[in-house]
Amino acid sequence: MAGARIIVLRPQPGATATAQALRAAGHDPLVTPLFVIEQVAWSPVDPSAYDALLVGSANVFRHGGPALADLKDLPVYAVGGKTARMALDLGFRVRGQGQGGLSALLPMLVEDGHLHILRLAGEDRVDLPDSRLAIDTRIVYRSRALPMPPALADALANPCVVLLHSARAASHFAALVDSAGLDRGRISLALFAPALVDAAGSGWAAVRVAASTDDRALLDVADALCQHAAPNHQPET
Repeated sequence: MAGARIIVLRPQPGATATAQALRAAGHDPLVTPLFVIEQVAWSPVDPSAYDALLVGSANVFRHGGPALADLKDLPVYAVGGKTARMALDLGFRVRGQGQGGLSALLPMLVEDGHLHILRLAGEDRVDLPDSRLAIDTRIVYRSRALPMPPALADALANPCVVLLHSARAASHFAALVDSAGLDRGRISLALFAPALVDAAGSGWAAVRVAASTDDRALLDVADALCQHAAPNHQPET
């Protein structure tokens, strides 16, 4: 699939950051976000009731609002580097950083003796496995799905590589493709994590999963898909 165009669907500001990295690598991506991030009103909480904050997205710090200011004495356990950096930029203390999703942070919290946890999250969030932790969740932002713009429909009619960063994005994109009567067999998917495979479904020209949950690994997958035709392959991790 040499020469296939890469399509970026993630919300801003992440879409621009991904597009810049792709251009630096010599690609000409199409940027058409299918979601917009919105703040959700939430009530301030008593920080003394918690031992730590569990945060699964930098969007928590972008859209959490003024109620975040009261929580700066609580250590942050962040899902990845971008979330951790944003926490530090806002004056929070980052105690732990995971690489394999939020579930990977739970043993770290237990080991550090932090058992009463405030989880700040988006409306669309992953379920966490049972643990010794008492986790109180507050929703501070939501991702609102958008319809397919004409420019995206036109691009999807030709061989292309689509980057997908979340299971919700994968399922929304698949539904839009089918509703528009487009051929999945012309579209290759570069997925951020294995959990997105089921959400995306089958019938795509190729499906590949990034080796790790970071944007660099996802861009490596997209670059490989652009260079080599891979019809009807099974998903790989």
